[in-house]
Amino acid sequence: MKKIRHINPGTRKLFMETMSVLIISEMADALCGAIDAMYVGKFLGSEAIAALGVSVPVFTFLCIFSYMLAAGIQHSCTKSIGSGNKEEANGYFNLAILTVLVLAAVLTVAGMMFPRWTATMLGAGEGPILSLAADYLKGIAPGTAPLLLFLVMVPILQIDGKWALIHIGSIVMAVSDVAFDYINIHFLHRGMFGMGLSTSISYTLGLGVFLFYLADKKRIFRLNAGAIKNLSFGQFFRTGIPVGVRTTARMSSLVFINVLVVNMAGSDAMAAIAVQRNVSSVVLSAVMGLCGAVLTLTSGFYGKRDQDGIRDTLTLGFRHSFGIVAIFATLLFFSAPLIVSLYIDRDTQAFPMAVKALRWLSASMPPMAWNWSFASFLHGVGRIGDSTKLFISAELVALCITASILGLAWGADGIFASFAVSQGIILVYLYFTRSKFFLPLRK
Repeated sequence: MKKIRHINPGTRKLFMETMSVLIISEMADALCGAIDAMYVGKFLGSEAIAALGVSVPVFTFLCIFSYMLAAGIQHSCTKSIGSGNKEEANGYFNLAILTVLVLAAVLTVAGMMFPRWTATMLGAGEGPILSLAADYLKGIAPGTAPLLLFLVMVPILQIDGKWALIHIGSIVMAVSDVAFDYINIHFLHRGMFGMGLSTSISYTLGLGVFLFYLADKKRIFRLNAGAIKNLSFGQFFRTGIPVGVRTTARMSSLVFINVLVVNMAGSDAMAAIAVQRNVSSVVLSAVMGLCGAVLTLTSGFYGKRDQDGIRDTLTLGFRHSFGIVAIFATLLFFSAPLIVSLYIDRDTQAFPMAVKALRWLSASMPPMAWNWSFASFLHGVGRIGDSTKLFISAELVALCITASILGLAWGADGIFASFAVSQGIILVYLYFTRSKFFLPLRK
């Protein structure tokens, strides 16, 4: 009879603490965007919130670059500091900042000159949604540089232990965004352009808080363009490639769903998807916190060659995918009508669609949590290629195929259902192929 091995209490406690902190952090950031969308839906209408949903991939596109650079900073700077070479770490910091400034200049000009073309490429179609999305994109274009710099500065401040600046900057960004949205809606009346501009201003103010770091005489990182000499550029940029690939896959799936929904189901269904995306940023904080805990603990135990610790972490990831995350999903399922009413009026055609979209999102959450946790486990044990393939399979390939097939069969309802069906397909695949993933853990 096989002996049952109980999970180490210390591992369980560390897992719960890590997951809780990450969930709260993710949720706090997401609530700002949720309030933003509520203003749009309630005061500017369902077509405006549909335009907001269409525009979401732009932020994902910008995050491709910032996340890649952040990954390079975390790996290269931490490695250099660990070996006692702070000058090299400072060089990588300057390389990241210079790269962001060049990218931001190009992307800002493109965003301000071609907002309508950008909206078309995002799947806005023709008509009011296209015009509203173009106005919003024109408003956020000036915030491109602050957004990229804000996201790249976060790992810099983490490495240097400046947690207070991170928290203050994030709070300033969130509060100012809500405040300027209120001013735009009730006093300036600049519509979607004003909403986009409010976001640009909020990122600028948040970045302004981060820049107080440069006044700290004891800081590790200092601006010096000459410090990038003799650096391994290839190593720095290669480190972020897996992250960039994942973010690109995510952006591609968002654009694909935009095109599918606008052409198959119309603006009301797009408004429903916009509400779903906005709410998902809040409720999926449970999934992100769980995955972050799995990655953090797996990486630590893998570095120590602690196979029992790795197994315990994976077991906890599975249990809480169908435990804590399932609780979030159940609450979302039953409160869907109330949540949707915060975004759009109950007497609109988009309302029942948005309720269905949220309920299918809730059904997708437990299998998604396990699939993402498993991808985090693979990343933690050094199998980054397998982790990336799994993420792309779940978030791009399976989703796009199921959305196309079910959309052709049942229209908007089929597209909504694809979020849960695609995650279920990946879950079944992992179950039947699980043995090959555990080979590196066998003694």
